[in-house]
Order: sequence, then structure tokens, then C-alpha cells
Amino acid sequence: MTIELPRDVEARLKQTALAQGVSLDDYVERLVAESDLRQTHVSEFRAGIAERMISSDAGADVDGEEVMARLIAELK
Repeated sequence: MTIELPRDVEARLKQTALAQGVSLDDYVERLVAESDLRQTHVSEFRAGIAERMISSDAGADVDGEEVMARLIAELK
């Protein structure tokens, strides 16, 4: 498959790949994988917030600071 990129973007990608000692294909593949992983983490974070909101709405006693600390720790 061929993807058309502006020359400056392609040059930056090649330069970064070279600096990291990988091929352009491998570098782009890594970027896509990292993006997918980031999206998964964001989805899990949102689901965690929604779950805690439901618990809060149901009358469960929730410490907001503790919940946020846990959610942030899960992102790392």
C-alpha cells in the first residue's frame, strides 16, 4: 500500500525513524500501535469514570480525590 504524505511530513518521519535506528515502516507501525494503545487507555478511563458516576448516583460514598488518583495511576 502506498500513502501519500506531504514531503515535509515524510522527511520528519524518516529523520525520526533513522534517529531511532528503525525503518520508516517499523516506525509508522509503532506510531499506529501507540495510538491504538492510547485510545484503549482513554476508553478505559472514560468507562472507569462512568462506573464511578453510576456508583455515586446510586448513593455509594465516593471520595473524589481517591477516585481520580486511582484513575490517573491506571493511565500510567
